[in-house]
Amino acid sequence: MKNSKHYQNHLTQTNAMSSSENNIIERSPVVAIMGHVDHGKSTLLDYIRSTNIVDGEAGGITQHISTYEVSLDSGKRITFLDTPGHAAFDTMRHRGGTIADIAILIVSAEDSVKKQTEHAIEVIKKNNIPYIVAINKIDKPNANPEKVKTDLLEHGIYVEGYGGDVPFNLISAKKGDGVDDLLESLVLLSELEEFTGDTRKLATGYVVESHRDPKQGVSATLVIKNGSIGKGQFVVVEDSITPTRMLQDFTGKAIDEAHFSTPITLVGFDKLPAVGSRFSTFETKKDAEEAIAEFKDIVAEIEEQQTLLNIPEGVALIPVIIKTDVAGTGEAIREQIEAMTTDDVIFKVVKVETGAINESDAKLALSDPNTVIVGFHVDEEAAIKNLNNYETLTIKTFNIIYKLTEWFEELYEERRIKKEVDTALGELKVLKVFSSQKNQTLVGGSVASGTLSKKESCKIIRNNELVGTGTVVAIQQGKTAVDKISGAGTECGIMIENASEILEKDRIQTFVTEVK
Repeated sequence: MKNSKHYQNHLTQTNAMSSSENNIIERSPVVAIMGHVDHGKSTLLDYIRSTNIVDGEAGGITQHISTYEVSLDSGKRITFLDTPGHAAFDTMRHRGGTIADIAILIVSAEDSVKKQTEHAIEVIKKNNIPYIVAINKIDKPNANPEKVKTDLLEHGIYVEGYGGDVPFNLISAKKGDGVDDLLESLVLLSELEEFTGDTRKLATGYVVESHRDPKQGVSATLVIKNGSIGKGQFVVVEDSITPTRMLQDFTGKAIDEAHFSTPITLVGFDKLPAVGSRFSTFETKKDAEEAIAEFKDIVAEIEEQQTLLNIPEGVALIPVIIKTDVAGTGEAIREQIEAMTTDDVIFKVVKVETGAINESDAKLALSDPNTVIVGFHVDEEAAIKNLNNYETLTIKTFNIIYKLTEWFEELYEERRIKKEVDTALGELKVLKVFSSQKNQTLVGGSVASGTLSKKESCKIIRNNELVGTGTVVAIQQGKTAVDKISGAGTECGIMIENASEILEKDRIQTFVTEVK
């Protein structure tokens, strides 16, 4: 790509203030709490920051990544990412893992290792993130911390006392038992890792959330991983830009500057910044616009190399429009839906935006009758009901992610183009051909698998290729005529009608044709 190197150099040059002295100091850790749904991630964070977000989340499942900074009595500060645990939010969990310096792998002492626990372990290992195991719900009657430690061994997690050096803490996130010890373990691990940052550099980091507000406009939550940011500068995320005039901390309080490991909110982006993308800070608008122009050149070059999507015959294409309240959720839902694509059904996400389902979405959907519109934590604008052919639109809204997933599974079956499929029932290896006259051939053979029955259709297979078809009209075992034969190695004679030539070592495979 002709501009990529220049673009990277441009970012590097504008990302460092001219200074003969670097001010490199200790940096607070960014911590992701990861684990299975309902194992206590949000409850733990609630206890730490003495607020409650669980009751406000549909289905009791944290739907968005939230970012909070906590000050400890020791003066140390920790930034927490509350990563969703539901399977549909793998993308968000992976993004949290990439942004984080340290992970807390939280596991219920009642349920032990579950599916999303395994996913979290994969993210931790893939990104080589230092981590602590928090065994939660130790206050429950069925708590069994020792089983958790044993189960973790099967996934390559060797905690202290079980053949490894991975630190662990026994906690009750609900009651607060052991949480102070967990925070001390985080501080100790952070000191061992020696995280540092340079306050003299212009801030860089990642977009955690983005949101479009009818009154304020487009805002984004960012986590600074290095450098500092202040008013009078400009922030760029791919091809979106904002001045730093409306700079806020994670509580929404206006601030003049912020430094590494701090979560901030910026208001005033010209478009929704891409969630999970890297942001960079620039001193002047000109430098920022140059970076955007070069980014667009790179994207255009990539798009030139992409080929159009070709839909084979017999495959159903379902265009999808996704509308959500925050961009991070839309990204996760997109990946969940596209993962459902198979050789039979292709889900093509044509639009992902935040905000209510509007007239623009409806008109786009009306251009293709196969298009569906799904909303998550959003409603329809009343005006779209006045559109011609509104009643032909497929619009569904959801507040709980697994309900959305279930609906797409039903849609998959409904739209899938049904096909005739041959299901094998039994197979015979031909040992000898006794006679062949008119349209019938008598062969002797040995059952290789399954059950062969009279009146069943059959295929003649030679060297793994189909050479003919026929029907089983008679089966004889010893001197007795039977209706069916089974048992691997059982020898018998079979009369086949309307078959092409059959040779020794051919395979006779009976089958039934079904519409699936």
